[in-house]
Amino acid sequence: MIRSISLQVVQETLKERVLPAHIFCAGMVSLMAKAFFLGFRPHWLVLYTTIQWPLLFYIVYQDFAAKKKLFYFVELCWVFNFLGWGIVFLEIATAVGGIDPLFSDSVRNRLGYAFFVVVNGPLAFSVIMNSNALVLHDISKTSGVFIHFNPALVSYALRWRPVWTGSQSWSPFDNNGSFFASMTPAAHEYKGVGDAFLVYLLWLVPYALWLLVTCEILLSVPNRSSFKDLHKKLPGNTLSSKCWAYVIGHMTCSGTTFLCSQYFYSSFMLHTAWITGLLLYSAWLGSKYYSYTYGGDRVAKRLEERLAETEKAK
Repeated sequence: MIRSISLQVVQETLKERVLPAHIFCAGMVSLMAKAFFLGFRPHWLVLYTTIQWPLLFYIVYQDFAAKKKLFYFVELCWVFNFLGWGIVFLEIATAVGGIDPLFSDSVRNRLGYAFFVVVNGPLAFSVIMNSNALVLHDISKTSGVFIHFNPALVSYALRWRPVWTGSQSWSPFDNNGSFFASMTPAAHEYKGVGDAFLVYLLWLVPYALWLLVTCEILLSVPNRSSFKDLHKKLPGNTLSSKCWAYVIGHMTCSGTTFLCSQYFYSSFMLHTAWITGLLLYSAWLGSKYYSYTYGGDRVAKRLEERLAETEKAK
């Protein structure tokens, strides 16, 4: 039997996915700029990424609002992006002498360490867990890389700038003890994973209470959320037990990544391997996406589906 499908259907299928040249070009230029800053002026990577973040967030917000994904903004990764970039902005203003430090040198240094552990722990590990692909022409699709990898990359530029430049400072400015008081005696004080876990609990406790109160609502509304995505796979016979399973599982996984990421702070080689590995993994997934979407496999699959629908209708 000869199976056929109209040219119009083929054209419609091809147009389901487009590759806007100007957006792809902007993504490529941004990636090249980050590579240049990281290798030649690592401190400017911090400034560039901080300035870029509000624009990227606005684009992602518009996409999430249209697709009913706004509940994702209460998850750990987004909350720590909000807080982290806000604190980095304050540290930039502090380092250039624009404002006086809001906290003591000890608190600033411990806070910097805590965020280092968090962004290289659960946030960075999420690149692997969520299979985040680096897709240059689609900011909403690559938002996973945007929120999970960018903070770790900036922490890498800040932490290891002295290795490349020979400077002892985390920034090109020496006002107010540089970034996170890294040029003050507080830098030699004790810092531990406990600081990261305490910062993590500041998010987890309110989140757990919110989840227990709203779990039924989350499942009844059309909006997506992490709990709604996973609740069928969670152990427990009641919604409350599933909520506790989700919270305990989240805390266990995050705590495990904290123990791993603390070693990146003290080892340039380990941290370099980690950052490079995450970037290669995201790029590999991105290449698979482009190959599938624009290499013909997606079109062939969609045409088979459309043809099956047509034959079924007859």
